[in-house]
Amino acid sequence: MKIDVVNGNFFYASKKIKSTAFLYEQDINFTLNSGEILAILGPNGAGKTTLLKCITGLHPWKKGQTLIDDVELTTIPYQTLWKRIGYVPQAHKMVFGFSIEELVVMGRAPYISSISKPKAEDYKLAYEALEKVGIANLAQKSCNEVSGGELQLALIARTLVSDPQILILDEPESHLDIQKQVTILQVIKRLAKEHGISCIINTHYPNHAFYLADQVLMIAKNQAPLYGPVDDVMTEQNMQKYFQLELEKIAYESKKQLLFETLVPTAFATLIK
Repeated sequence: MKIDVVNGNFFYASKKIKSTAFLYEQDINFTLNSGEILAILGPNGAGKTTLLKCITGLHPWKKGQTLIDDVELTTIPYQTLWKRIGYVPQAHKMVFGFSIEELVVMGRAPYISSISKPKAEDYKLAYEALEKVGIANLAQKSCNEVSGGELQLALIARTLVSDPQILILDEPESHLDIQKQVTILQVIKRLAKEHGISCIINTHYPNHAFYLADQVLMIAKNQAPLYGPVDDVMTEQNMQKYFQLELEKIAYESKKQLLFETLVPTAFATLIK
């Protein structure tokens, strides 16, 4: 399954301000093929979450369009669209006492009539989705009883239960400890490479883009969007320009024949005397 954004741009209309300014300095264009991962990278306020909502149709583009297998997204029936696309928002603590299993079954909504209840098959698929993300043991736990990382994994499972071909995630690793971040990134990479699911992920972390992505879209205020392969986009010069921070790119091969690539702020360095 292929997803294209063609000449996309957006603005927030205001009754007080008659003139409108587009959110992105230039129009957004990219193509994502089956099993590929696109990382959207940028500082706070760059419009990353808004961009995801425009891609999925939750916000209508003010300019341009999203294409799914060359078909304009807005022409695809709602239920059909949300069987093909899974959207995972940032995790927030649940205020209602749903169990993890109940939360995941909600992801079967496109397949269940509004006057019907989930069936045994829906619960079976929910359990399988929980197994995919490694938290089947938490199925009967209340959403209020699990950690932020476990809840984020449950939200991913809720999306997987509809068997999507595209998974779109809004900062799924934010506000989590490093162990949970690694777990979530490994799950996303496995879904793309083993199940052929195309993934788009918003992130603040350059190292996560190095680990996950095939392509990067970098955005910032007053800067033209940059799109392309990771090594082409995430240069020291581009990172300094878009994040207003001097960084040094380091490649290191360990004794275990593992290659590490990272960008480190030079402010963290210690001067060698």
